Amino acid sequence: MTATNCRTPVLARVTPVRLACALAVLSWLGSTRADVFTNPDIPSAETSYFTLVYQKLIPVNSPGWNGMAVPYEVNNSGAISGQPFKRVAYYWELQKPTGGADWLYVSVDAFTADVGKLGIPNTTSGAFFQQFLSNMNVYSNVPGIVAGTGLTTGNIEFWPSNYGQNNDKGVPGASSSSFDFGDGGAGTGTGHGSMQLHNYGAAQTLFAYNGWGAARTSELGLGNQPGGSSVNPDWTFNTSNISNYTSRTLQVLVLIPEPASLTLLALGSLLLRRRRG
Repeated sequence: MTATNCRTPVLARVTPVRLACALAVLSWLGSTRADVFTNPDIPSAETSYFTLVYQKLIPVNSPGWNGMAVPYEVNNSGAISGQPFKRVAYYWELQKPTGGADWLYVSVDAFTADVGKLGIPNTTSGAFFQQFLSNMNVYSNVPGIVAGTGLTTGNIEFWPSNYGQNNDKGVPGASSSSFDFGDGGAGTGTGHGSMQLHNYGAAQTLFAYNGWGAARTSELGLGNQPGGSSVNPDWTFNTSNISNYTSRTLQVLVLIPEPASLTLLALGSLLLRRRRG
């Protein structure tokens, strides 16, 4: 399913058309086992005004996302493109064979204005992000993950290329001898692939999806890989953990300002220009 005509799967902006659209998307999402909007442990105040951009069922073996456009099961990027958004959120839900799921939700202030670069950062999207993040909110049921709101110690490592252990960005506390929350040597060329978001203040990887650039078994984990400094905390080269789950779902969301907010921003900009004039 490609829900390109649906701006949002929540009922925050109700019109007859949007209500029908929202119910259709919610019905489809309800037939799957992963949905950020129905997770009772994430406050509705956090997600209510977010819009679903992408949903992807992550395979154990990537077909090589650097050689193709990623076939998202839900892709609303075309409908959202050109609209300003204030925040970006990622939700992972990994189903266990014994029942239940490991899940993680993280939202941050927008680090790009291009909705097409928020998904898996392959060469087709042109996405490359290696920077610090602002105003991070984290919710998770994974033991050890530090939850909180307004966190100021987030950083992102999204790229399609190979990478090394060197702490190029100077992330506080990161190692230059293991793959963790501060790596380097990356670029926009084809390679291993990294989709990672971290809380460097807690010396912690929040989520890592790696090794999807070519046709091979990928690497996926929530939180730090167990084992301390003797292993790579960001799951690089761990091709076994991804198979510990029966399904792996990624949802990417954005927070689009309400029209009233946009009007206030426009009025503020107009007043500022008048004062300067």
